[in-house]
Amino acid sequence: MKKYFSMLVCIVLLAASALVAQSNPASDAAAPAPQDAKPAEKASTPKIPRPNMGDESALQQATFSQAVADALLRRLVHGMQGHNLPQTKSMFLAERLEPNFEQHMEAAFNYYDSFHLYYKIIQLSGEGEPKGTIIADFDLESRPQQIEQATHRQHARMRLEVERVASAHGNPWRIVAMDPEHFFFEY
Repeated sequence: MKKYFSMLVCIVLLAASALVAQSNPASDAAAPAPQDAKPAEKASTPKIPRPNMGDESALQQATFSQAVADALLRRLVHGMQGHNLPQTKSMFLAERLEPNFEQHMEAAFNYYDSFHLYYKIIQLSGEGEPKGTIIADFDLESRPQQIEQATHRQHARMRLEVERVASAHGNPWRIVAMDPEHFFFEY
């Protein structure tokens, strides 16, 4: 008798769980899509990130500060990680850097499919002046467009000199000197 009673309880529990699963709409959402269903197509235009208003405000300051340094480096990271050549170019005053700097940058953007840049500010100098110096540790991972090529990884403690320069639009703060000079765009 115990054996039949246990079987009956099991059957009732299985039937109850099947009824609960049928009446629960969330269980349908977790079910795999049918094989002939097409995945949703990606939007044809990428989303444009909203500018960080704190960074915009910091970059309009007349004198160098921690906020200016943070905003400059964040904008550099966003430009490189977004593979946005115009934004990345806008961070540098190319005529004050080594000859062919912009050509090296363009070549790197053409060769690499993506950049992942990380930094940690070590020291600032020149606060309260129209120019300053940022010493920071950088780690850069650059992935070539050719998938059979190895990812290029490098680390450096860099010295960046920045200045507020006359600009008709946008960010008046620019990187005017770097040591080492070829860190960001070498391959």
